[in-house]
Amino acid sequence: MIKKIWSYFQDRPYPAGTVIGDRYELVKILGMGSYGITYFCRDQIGGRNCVVKQLKPSKKKTKQGGQAYEYETTLLQQLDHPSIPKFYQQFQHGGDYFFSMEYMEGRNFEDLIFEDQTKYNERESLRIIQQLLPIVEYLHENGISHGDIRIPNVMMDQQQHMKLIDFGLAREIANESDRDFNALGHFLLFLLYTTYVSDKKKEASWEEELTLRPSTRSVIRRLFELDEPYSSLRELSDDLTRAINT
Repeated sequence: MIKKIWSYFQDRPYPAGTVIGDRYELVKILGMGSYGITYFCRDQIGGRNCVVKQLKPSKKKTKQGGQAYEYETTLLQQLDHPSIPKFYQQFQHGGDYFFSMEYMEGRNFEDLIFEDQTKYNERESLRIIQQLLPIVEYLHENGISHGDIRIPNVMMDQQQHMKLIDFGLAREIANESDRDFNALGHFLLFLLYTTYVSDKKKEASWEEELTLRPSTRSVIRRLFELDEPYSSLRELSDDLTRAINT
């Protein structure tokens, strides 16, 4: 308990208006994760909006925290894709560790679903997954698993382009279970449940609650390895196309 209280005070975010690294004016906090605090900032030198991520002070002296920070910064410097934030700079401020990166325009699906109350029907949900696949494929071609494909980390801009953010849990692909299929299945279910209205008192499985076409049901079962698992994203893409056109 004492450790948690100490971490709470130690990990308090910098207040709005603070200038960190002698160039980044903190506008607002975007979020806090296990290892980091993310800020929306104004780059006073570059004249652009950006995102600055801080390694939590309580984590900077731990082996896991240091490794997570170094891995994410190294990884982002290696990636070059329009739907993935560009890495800008790694720096220290007040003894804390930071890095800056591109601010991606758009809304994440957590906000779209819970704030905007956006609903996605079956075909729309499948199309969103299909639009996301080229980004995931780019990562896999570079031997990287995102590791955290969830509604807060997937964005869509006004032109309906998909973006993938937050690489704090990304890792090198060591085996087939690292290929993000399970996460894609959960993301798809989140989209499908936006149109679900419960009329039952007891919770049931997604197969009992959702009324889906057999082709869509098959995609989800394979993503969760309930049936023969997918061997490639190309195979998944082909199944998504068939399900959309059914």
